[in-house]
Formats: sequence, structure tokens, C-alpha cells
Amino acid sequence: MNRTASRLAVLMAGLCLVPVFSRAATEENLKTNFTALPGGKLMIDVDSGAIEVRTHAVQEIQVDVHRRISMRTEAKEQQWLADRPVTFSRDGNTLKIRARKSGATAGWNWSIGTQSIECRFVVTVPVEFAADLATSGGSIAVKGLHGALKANTSGGGLRFEDTQGELHGDTSGGGIQLKNCDGTLRVDTSGGGIKSEGGRGTLHADTSGGSIEVRQFAGPATVHTSGGGIRLEGVAGEVRGETSGGSIHAVVSAPVPGAIHLSTSGGGIEVKAPKSAAFDLSAGTSAGHVTCDLPIESKDKPHRSHLSGPVNGGGPKVSLETSAGSIHILALD
Repeated sequence: MNRTASRLAVLMAGLCLVPVFSRAATEENLKTNFTALPGGKLMIDVDSGAIEVRTHAVQEIQVDVHRRISMRTEAKEQQWLADRPVTFSRDGNTLKIRARKSGATAGWNWSIGTQSIECRFVVTVPVEFAADLATSGGSIAVKGLHGALKANTSGGGLRFEDTQGELHGDTSGGGIQLKNCDGTLRVDTSGGGIKSEGGRGTLHADTSGGSIEVRQFAGPATVHTSGGGIRLEGVAGEVRGETSGGSIHAVVSAPVPGAIHLSTSGGGIEVKAPKSAAFDLSAGTSAGHVTCDLPIESKDKPHRSHLSGPVNGGGPKVSLETSAGSIHILALD
């Protein structure tokens, strides 16, 4: 080994022997209780972190906050927490929880050198309660709440279960799940799919970047997506479904509970219905063909891409339209 190579080997050996130290992140854990007043409301406004709301049979509000910050120095971690103190305020029967940097607008940026930021706000309230929840960087989950509910996040998913009352959920970056939710339901996402199972009332679901699935919903449903397919099953009410980028699959009951309008610009349409289902069909495609397994009295001249007329004597209007696929009406076994 020459002298240069020898020196390099010694230097590398020395570097390998240099110890690497790591230190613990700064953690903040906060637990507190408040008396809940009748007709109460919870408001949460945070610039980072997940929000979870639970319910219990006690007239008390329980708050559990966990924040874990890991940056290059402890001083930076402490400063991050100090800039966003968790504050509580009461205004009549409304409890407000806030943790947002003073003067900051909605949304926040990672600081240079940040390794990880974990924030979680878990609040338990009485069942009969209203909530207005907002986070700029995390998911929102609510279970068992009976009251008006508003949830907004700029960077996470939404999950609602066993809620009752008016519900409005909005996210700019995640999927939405609803399970056994009753009331006037309106959910919107710019970056994920929507799935609803069970529940009753009215449903409006809109996404710009995912699929939509609705199963066993007792009431009218209006769904729209610009970037995915639609699957509907057991919707007991009028149905309107529209997509610009996927196929549509629907299972209809008998008697048909209401008018159905399904349209897509980027796929086929398949509707399954009992052999006894009665409705007035209007189906058309620009790039495919239309078939119907159920008895239909078509008065129009036969055409492979259009089909209309009463099915089993007629009933609610069923309108099916696609610009890029075929349409099939199939009989359920």
C-alpha cells in the first residue's frame, strides 16, 4: 500500500470511530377537564395535528393533548411549542381550543431542520353536542356525536361514524369515510376517495381525485367525481351520480325508490336490478352499445347505442349516459 492510500485508510478508520449522538425529542402532554353545559359546542382550531372527538354519557369535556417535536436543537423545539401554545376559552356553553402560531394564516410550513412533528388532540364530549373542528395539517375523526358537525382539514383524511345531525366535512388532501351517519351530509375532498356505508338522510359527496362508493344509504344521494369510478348499492332514494373519469356500477332495489341519473365521460355503466323492477329507461352512449336484460317496450327504432322505454310497465325515470363506454342493464338473480 502506498503512503497516500495508507493515510486515507487511517483517516477513514478514524471517521468510523467517531460516535454519533442522538437526543430525545421534546414532548408535551396535557390533560384537563371542563364541565359541559347543555346545548354545548366544541371548537378546535390548530395549525398542525390530528383531531379526534369521542363521546360519553357524562356531562364533562375531557381533553387529552399530545405533542412531540423533533428538530435539530432543543431550543428550536421549545420555540415551536411556545409559538403555538394550547389555549382554552369559554364563551357561554362553547369551549374553544386553539393551538395556532400567533398571526399565522391557515396552513404552516416545516422549519428547516425539522425531523418530525406529531400532534394529537383527543376530546371526549357528551353525546348531545355540536362541534366545529379545523386543522391545517392532520386527520379528523368523530364518533357518536349527535349535533351539528363541521370538520375542515388542509392535509388529512376525514372519518365519521354513528353521528346524527347536519354534517359538513371538507379536506384538501385525503379520503373521506362515513359509517352509519344520519342527517344532512355534505362531504368534499380535492384529493381522495369517498366511502359511505349505512346511514340515512341526504348525502352530497364530491371529490376531484378519487372514487366514490355508497352502500345501504336510506335517502337521496348526489355524488360527483372528476377522477374515479362510482359504485352505488342499496340507496333508498333519488340518485344522481356523475364522473368525468371512470365507470359506474349500481345495484337498484325493487320497487325503484326514486329517479336515477347516472352519467360518465370516461367509462361504461352497469346497472343491476331485480327482474320485477319497473322504471322508465333512457340510455345512450357515444362510443359503445346498450343492452337490457329486463323486459322493455321500446317504441324507438332499434339502435345499438340508444335504448328507451318503459321497463315492466314503467315507473321512476332511469337516465344513463356515457361518452366512452357501453351501458348494460342486468337482471339480478
